[in-house]
Amino acid sequence: MNKKQRIVMGSSIIIVLLVYLAFSAGVTENQFQVSDALAAKDQMKDKIINVNGSMMPGSDWDPVARTLKFKLTDDIATIDVIFKGDKPNIPPQDDNQSNVQAVVTGQFNGTVFEAYKMVTKCPSKYEANANDIKK
Repeated sequence: MNKKQRIVMGSSIIIVLLVYLAFSAGVTENQFQVSDALAAKDQMKDKIINVNGSMMPGSDWDPVARTLKFKLTDDIATIDVIFKGDKPNIPPQDDNQSNVQAVVTGQFNGTVFEAYKMVTKCPSKYEANANDIKK
C-alpha cells in the first residue's frame, strides 16, 4: 500500500468515526425525564424519544396482544405508556413495593406514549438469589 492509499484509508476511518460520534450525540439529545418529555411533547411530534422514569404499581400485561399498559412518573409528572413487545423483566408490583426504574423508547400519540422498546434498570435485583431459595 503506497502513501496515498494509506492517507485515503486513514481519512476514511476518521470520517466514519466522526459521523458515528455525531449520530450518537444526536441520539442522547432525545433522552428526557417524564416531566421534560411532557413539556417538549409538541416540539417532539413524530420524533422517537427516550423517556426515563419509575413505573407506578398497577401495570396491566396482555399476553395475547403482547401489550403492557402502565404509568411512568418522575414524581413531578405522570404519563400513560403502552408498550408493545416481549414482556420486560419486571417483578410483580403491589402498593408497598418500590417502583421499577425504566427507559421507554417511542413517541407520543395524543396523551399516550407508545413505546416499542423498554429497558428496566437492574432487573437482576428482582431475580431470586440461589441462596435465598429454601429447599
